[in-house]
Amino acid sequence: MKNVIYSVYTNISDNQLRQSDTFYGDNISKSEKTRIQFEKYKNRLIHSKTEYAKICNADFILFDEVDRKFVNDDFDSINFYKHHLMEKLIKEYDNVLYLDFDVIPNTTESFFEVHDMNKINVHAVDATKNNTWCESALIEWKKYEKGKPRNIGTEEKPDLMTPERISELHFDKYHMYCKSLCKLSMLAIEMILSKDHHVANTGIIGGSSESLSQIKMTERMDEMISIFNEAVEEELFDLFTKHYFINNEIFFSFILDRYKLNWNNLPFDWHYYIYPEEDNHTENWKNILKTKLKSAKLIHMISKDFDLIYDV
Repeated sequence: MKNVIYSVYTNISDNQLRQSDTFYGDNISKSEKTRIQFEKYKNRLIHSKTEYAKICNADFILFDEVDRKFVNDDFDSINFYKHHLMEKLIKEYDNVLYLDFDVIPNTTESFFEVHDMNKINVHAVDATKNNTWCESALIEWKKYEKGKPRNIGTEEKPDLMTPERISELHFDKYHMYCKSLCKLSMLAIEMILSKDHHVANTGIIGGSSESLSQIKMTERMDEMISIFNEAVEEELFDLFTKHYFINNEIFFSFILDRYKLNWNNLPFDWHYYIYPEEDNHTENWKNILKTKLKSAKLIHMISKDFDLIYDV
């Protein structure tokens, strides 16, 4: 059996750096922090994957050039490009494991031996309102539903808390709840009425060549863009439609549901993601992290705070 683990690392052009979004507690944009941290920890991130590939009796391939663009945004295009690369690799290898560049292996167990390679292995979040809305958004929404909208802001500029305002304050296009609604809207266009809010985090994807060949992301791209555009026009979830955008996780999750593919929801220890939260900046965070990481197999450092891993 031929196994391969692959990742993608490429520089983002200056004109594609997003200046508006920031991680919690940072004073620079997400994209700028990502570029800085990747450059600083590049060798360690590559080394960790190379060593894990040896454990898995697999080749490791780092792709550092993107020769095909799927959408105008560099970040989102790279995330579609990884599926394009997978479609190439499954022609040469029996089993394939994709790891985002910010994923750090933390185990001596082989991914290919632990999981059923006859299925598509990916971690999906059940992105319901109760699971993904922050506490303040839930409170504000409940108050609104009870007919008691909350007055926020300064005395000089009072602002009535409305559903539109809640959406504006607490959500953006990367919020998992918004992604789940977009997926459900696309399914509805296909006359599939679903209440399944699961959205895949495509930072880690593994399976056999046969199971992964069923995804066909590149082949289905034009069709999904058409369905996506129709979903935007329909505005089935009008408050959140403005957050919809062409995104690989939305399309990937749509494919799983639309074509009823056989997939396995990876347990959290095999896709242990660390978001940028307030706890990350407390003095005892590293001690907390040491305990949590004892059971983590693959660590997805979404916050890009790699010093929390390498310096603990």
